[in-house]
Amino acid sequence: MLQEILQKETDSDVLDKAVFALSQHRSERAAAILRDLAQRDGAPLKVREQAIFWLGQQRNSDNAALLKSLYARVKEDALKEKIIFSISQNRAADNARWLLDVAADGKQPVEMRKKALFWAGQSRGVSMDDLGAMFARLDDRELKEQVIFVYSQRRDPAAIDKLLEIARSDKDAELRKKAIFWLGQSRDPRALKFLEELVGR
Repeated sequence: MLQEILQKETDSDVLDKAVFALSQHRSERAAAILRDLAQRDGAPLKVREQAIFWLGQQRNSDNAALLKSLYARVKEDALKEKIIFSISQNRAADNARWLLDVAADGKQPVEMRKKALFWAGQSRGVSMDDLGAMFARLDDRELKEQVIFVYSQRRDPAAIDKLLEIARSDKDAELRKKAIFWLGQSRDPRALKFLEELVGR
């Protein structure tokens, strides 16, 4: 019945509720219908977004593989963004690596790369070594600013180390300013000491 509703209904609210109801069924048939919806070019955009969201919530490796392949095929930014978020909900290490790959891909839109960076930074599967290497390899200031923001969101002494390094020695004054700003939001005593030294110069 849910499958029939999704094929024939045109009201967006009804479609949203049908996708949600389908997502609550733990059968393989329900999962297959969701996967079909996510990939169906003719389906309403919101329906596809919801299907992608719920596939991500199931945290299934087959779903993750499907979503990664789908990312390369879809044109709509809304779908790309939803796929990035859904992949981030699955904590597997290869998913974190995929997010970093998207962030590093110069062929991807800057906004998608920024979103991939943010969600990669939220993942336990991404180390500060990974994020440090990412900052070094990027040459776009907007993306570097996003990496700095990601550092600021990490509760990791190594993240403060990176912010201090950028604030002290990066060649780009704007990036130094960003790092100093986020150090000002930190309660780490090393950040406070650095700011005191900066003001005392």
